[in-house]
Amino acid sequence: MKRNKIIQNTLILNRITFWLLVVILTGITLGVGYLFAFPESYPNLRILNDGNPSTFNLCTECDFTPKSILLSEIVPGMKLWILLRLSIVGLLTILIIHFTIKILRSVRDLKTFHNQNTLHFRQIAICALVLFLINTFNFIDEGQSGIGLEIDFPVHWVIISLFSLSLGEVFKEGQQLQEDKDAVI
Repeated sequence: MKRNKIIQNTLILNRITFWLLVVILTGITLGVGYLFAFPESYPNLRILNDGNPSTFNLCTECDFTPKSILLSEIVPGMKLWILLRLSIVGLLTILIIHFTIKILRSVRDLKTFHNQNTLHFRQIAICALVLFLINTFNFIDEGQSGIGLEIDFPVHWVIISLFSLSLGEVFKEGQQLQEDKDAVI
């Protein structure tokens, strides 16, 4: 039963990651929402945003570059876009982990080739494609220059999506083999 022990440990790790991300996403959303609603509370706070959520920084002594702007100078629409984008990326990541947990539970309970697993892999692929689209196009507040559009190509989300679709097909094929086996017996 070593297989179930590995699956159980992976399931525990995914659950911890899931709840940790929920807490972190809630904290970040509330914190950034507060900063955007009351920018006068922190008059020297600057936002350094080069379009990538992983390099989104709030700082008080940033270099004065075109990508660094005072928080109070950001237009409300851009604040909403940043908050919405961060929230969607976080929620989709949480959904991917949630679907992974469901798949691991069914495998642990020896319901490996269940039709829900195929559905969960497809849902993971859809979430990954949406993350690809969100991370491909980004609007950046460039201060006096206006709003710029940055285009990136995060290929890792496409790879995750294709991998999930492939695994979904493998599980679908396994489900058909399981049905054939049960019909013979």
